[in-house]
Amino acid sequence: MAKLFIKAKDLEEYDSVRVFNERGKEVYYTKDDFIATGHRIKVFLAETINECAYVQEKVSREGSYFEFAARDKFGTVERDTMSRHQRYVIDYDEDLEVEGDGVSWRYVLYRGALPMMTVRNEMYLIPGQALNMCETYILDIDSDSDVLIGLAFALALYALNKYGDFF
Repeated sequence: MAKLFIKAKDLEEYDSVRVFNERGKEVYYTKDDFIATGHRIKVFLAETINECAYVQEKVSREGSYFEFAARDKFGTVERDTMSRHQRYVIDYDEDLEVEGDGVSWRYVLYRGALPMMTVRNEMYLIPGQALNMCETYILDIDSDSDVLIGLAFALALYALNKYGDFF
């Protein structure tokens, strides 16, 4: 099981953040791309300029949705406009479902009936970030092979809730 940490304040203010692992080592960083049409967040391997994932806003007649991709995996997430509740439509090669509150970073992403990723926010001291307790988004990802796509999905859901059209 892998664990990633993102400082909430940095993400809310800049869309450009550092992502840490459970030992407090920076493993990824993100940059927002102002040149792209719509909102775009690029994910890079730490200490490199190698883009390994991205989140991109797309617009259709029904409103905006966000595309997320990591290596050879690709999907989209959008609001379910037919539901009065906070629900999402996820188009991905596997059956994914969000249960919980995507707006406040308290949800579980299920792959079929099994949890793939648990996301929560809480006051937390990120390991290796001494004396820096802050509100932190914590991603518990069930499989190491799903870390990058899980991070891309979490950023896509964040971007959808921050920038997407509300009906």
